[in-house]
Amino acid sequence: MNTALSHGLYPAGLTGAALLFSILLSVGAPLTLASHLPIVLTGVAILLLEQRCFARADWKPHAADLRTDAAFMATVQVVWPSLLAAAVVFALADIRHDAGPDGPWPHDWPLPLQVLIMVLAVDLMRYWLHRACHHFPALWRLHEVHHSPDILYLLNVGRFHPLEKALHFSLDTAPFLLLGVAPEVLAGYALVYSVNGFFQHSNLALRYGWLNYLVGSAETHRWHHARDPKVAACNFGSTTAVWDVLFGTWYLPPGREVGELGIPDRHYPQGFLAQIAAPFRHVRHPSRQPVRRQLLHLGLRWIRWRARRRLAQMTRDPMRAQDAVLARILRDNRDSAFGRQHGFAALDVYTAYARTVSVQDYETLRPYIEAEIAHGEAALTVAPPAGYVCTSGTTGQPKHVPVTAAHLAELGQLQRTAVAFQHGVCPHAFDGTLLVIYSPIHEGLLANGKPFGSASGIVALNSPGLVRDRFVVPPEVMAIPDSRVKYLTILRLAIVRRDVSYLGTANPSTLLQLARLYRAHSGQLVSDVRQGGFFLSDALTGDVRAALAGRLEADPARADVLAKLDTCETQPKLADLWPDLKLVVTWTCASAGVAADALRAELAPDTRLFELGYMSSEFRGTITLGRNRGSGLPTLDTHFFEFVERRRWDTGQPEFLTIDGLQKGHEYYVIVTTPSGLYRYFINDVVRVTGFLHRTPLLRFVQKGKGVTSITGEKLYEAQVLDAVRQVLAQHGPPARFVMMLADETRSAYRLYAEPDPLPALDAQTFGQAVDAQLCELNIEYRAKRESGRLGALEANWLASGTGEAYKDDCVRRGQREGQFKVVALNYARDMRFDFRPHRRTD
Repeated sequence: MNTALSHGLYPAGLTGAALLFSILLSVGAPLTLASHLPIVLTGVAILLLEQRCFARADWKPHAADLRTDAAFMATVQVVWPSLLAAAVVFALADIRHDAGPDGPWPHDWPLPLQVLIMVLAVDLMRYWLHRACHHFPALWRLHEVHHSPDILYLLNVGRFHPLEKALHFSLDTAPFLLLGVAPEVLAGYALVYSVNGFFQHSNLALRYGWLNYLVGSAETHRWHHARDPKVAACNFGSTTAVWDVLFGTWYLPPGREVGELGIPDRHYPQGFLAQIAAPFRHVRHPSRQPVRRQLLHLGLRWIRWRARRRLAQMTRDPMRAQDAVLARILRDNRDSAFGRQHGFAALDVYTAYARTVSVQDYETLRPYIEAEIAHGEAALTVAPPAGYVCTSGTTGQPKHVPVTAAHLAELGQLQRTAVAFQHGVCPHAFDGTLLVIYSPIHEGLLANGKPFGSASGIVALNSPGLVRDRFVVPPEVMAIPDSRVKYLTILRLAIVRRDVSYLGTANPSTLLQLARLYRAHSGQLVSDVRQGGFFLSDALTGDVRAALAGRLEADPARADVLAKLDTCETQPKLADLWPDLKLVVTWTCASAGVAADALRAELAPDTRLFELGYMSSEFRGTITLGRNRGSGLPTLDTHFFEFVERRRWDTGQPEFLTIDGLQKGHEYYVIVTTPSGLYRYFINDVVRVTGFLHRTPLLRFVQKGKGVTSITGEKLYEAQVLDAVRQVLAQHGPPARFVMMLADETRSAYRLYAEPDPLPALDAQTFGQAVDAQLCELNIEYRAKRESGRLGALEANWLASGTGEAYKDDCVRRGQREGQFKVVALNYARDMRFDFRPHRRTD
């Protein structure tokens, strides 16, 4: 099909049908003839054109397709509507019309304008019905009939189940009869709907151009028929695209063609009578869910709907949101000690703020924070902190990061939004119980009587109330100081629940530790489930034992199931403990990606691993929408962001950029201003821009800035080390659970430690050579230093199982916070206080 025909055929066909309808009406032709003749002629023309001007040769129908679709077209699209409407629709419309115009319908407007209003009104109602059909199982079983063909051509536009067609009738006809809409308007709508539908489902090589944003086109509708349900969740409009554009479901990727069409069930019956019966033969019988569970789903959908509206507006003009955040923070804190010293009252734009306030870190702000703690001074913020997040500091002294009540409320909203988007990605993850592991939100009191705790506790406990009600483990357990006792207590509470459908924790290594501990103590744990009680009860404090009251009852049937797992040839995995597990939310990027790769082996293939988002003790940087793996949307309306390109910061030539100055694929250091008094705070984190949502960049955490070493000028990055290790192990065995690379300046060489499980086929020396070769490919300076002999050969060592956990425990004993623990996989040997040599494998 030539360009002119591909672009002009649709508007010419729709315009021609409308003109013929108008002419037939003007010469007094019966309304049925005036509306049906243009529809039939247009359909026949498209059928003929499909034989020569087809979009896809593999979409040409077979005889069985033609028989089935002809049966649907004749019965469901002709006979069935006649039974519903022929004796009622036009007669009732005539009665109402003859009785005179009343109600809100604009009866006196020109016919084309009334038809347009009806198209928009019907499409709005049909849009939400269509979305419901893709969301609710009972409706999907009806709508599945329409999506069952694996081709698109004109005739299968009519493949609808009769019950779904009746639902359409209740929206596109009945309300307008009640309004007394004239028969000519109803007929005009039917013509526009039918002709557009013919083109929309046709196998013609059509190009709509800008019309894709106005009408339900063939180009957009083909994506709605994709076999992958996640891809097909778009373009719900029937005749127009207006509501898809408005509600954010319009989708047409440039330069790409849709892949397979159809439904995931490739064995779905294809005959006419079989498909009429299919919704009833394929009925699942889920147990009736409690009202609270239904309310949970409805609540999360409501939160997500509101968030999408807000985010759609904000992401189109991110600097407007950012300017408003900065102005609010400066206004609210102009009378603080820091605000007075830096003239916040006179700062009204970012350029003035950046010129007046230098880049800060915790040590430059520590005097202000300590003044607030010791004397109650309004040092950083006018509003006093509601509490503090405690984390390890670079000087050895702990950092107490203030959090005001207003900021805490905003963080709560961010968490509720994040959970709602997790629900959008995998609603069934919220059908069962939720195992969420975090550090306690209250761990003690400071001198000013304010509590301090963990960031992960703030995140978890700000989930929606109906979500928290489904947590398996009470918060008192999270305060157990001994990590081994804590994890075994978590296991005791969780393994009795087969219905765990969601796992959430910041660090994936926590879940690997759960799996190891279960395998090591399965006998004791299963015995406890069988008999009731817990073998470590004596190690628990009174408040924890009180919280566990009624939770440690005997369950012999569940114990029998767990005991069978120990008789299998392979060791039990997390997927075996919780077969209903649908979603795991954790960090998957940077150094956490090593443990995340190992975690996948513990999960069923259909369990989704979902990025928790970029967050730290100081602030929450992103929420994950699920659009781009590992990436998140910056928290634009809560924190003010600045960025410096990584290379410019590392070379001492920083150029500060706001959110609108970033480029895809570039890496940046983050500087943040928070409502709790961290002003132009350098957090030493590196992020990468992975794409854009409208005009707002999506960010992925890459590494801490300190994950960079240079012995002879090679400037090796942690991300390069992790990438090299992953590539090598992907060819030779399972991923590593733990990786540590040390820059040994005394030897001018690197030492690599990796903990695989199980041990790969290649020996440590070969592994080291392969990683060394990969690093030469990834880092030209590393290659130059290796080729010149200035950098010695890499030395690799396999580590015994459990070394990564031993390293973590050692770091925690030295003052790092367990809840915020992150492995930095690249360090200088001179700074490493943990001795890996006793943990090397010799076999």
